Amino acid sequence: MYEGFGTPETAFPTWVDEMADEYGELVKHLNDQDAERPVRKTHRLYPECYAGRESKYFFTLCARDKGTPFADHRLADKIVESLLWCRKRYGWILFCYCLMLDHLHLVMAAYERQDCQSNAGARGIVEKGILEEIGEFKSYTTRIWWKHGGQGPLWQKSSYDHIFRYSESVQAAAWYVLNNPVRKGLVENWEQYPYSAIVDSWE
Repeated sequence: MYEGFGTPETAFPTWVDEMADEYGELVKHLNDQDAERPVRKTHRLYPECYAGRESKYFFTLCARDKGTPFADHRLADKIVESLLWCRKRYGWILFCYCLMLDHLHLVMAAYERQDCQSNAGARGIVEKGILEEIGEFKSYTTRIWWKHGGQGPLWQKSSYDHIFRYSESVQAAAWYVLNNPVRKGLVENWEQYPYSAIVDSWE
């Protein structure tokens, strides 16, 4: 079914292992903070990186609280539906995604975009890039969360972001993302998990 995309057995480059370690440290750091006034560790690139027209990204968006909001299948369905809608609206190349119980992984690019400026608050007026589009996705899905009985922000303000260097493999990152449910023991094969998928080819 996915012939041509490689296999999970493909050797992962070192940076994928390092990214997994850093993500684990990020989750531990956030869980150790006071629930009322968390002190968040910033995992952001320079703002100019997000306006690129040829860049590929790995985003991890974490749910704000320690719970598992996406265990609610009605909400999870809407999150995926919103993600695919944003892909069409913003012209994203969405290589793959995986929505876990408390976070969302995206491997993506934005090759074609219109020149557009946006008010980025403290950053002033900036060329609208993928970071602003991710922010709009988070705002929209938070409103969906409220309709399902949630209160307050759905997502943590910060996220873990990685921009691919020329030597790095999108395929390796994609298999890391898709096999998250397997590593967590939720399914035996990534294709059995209902909230992850390969969407666009990286070849």
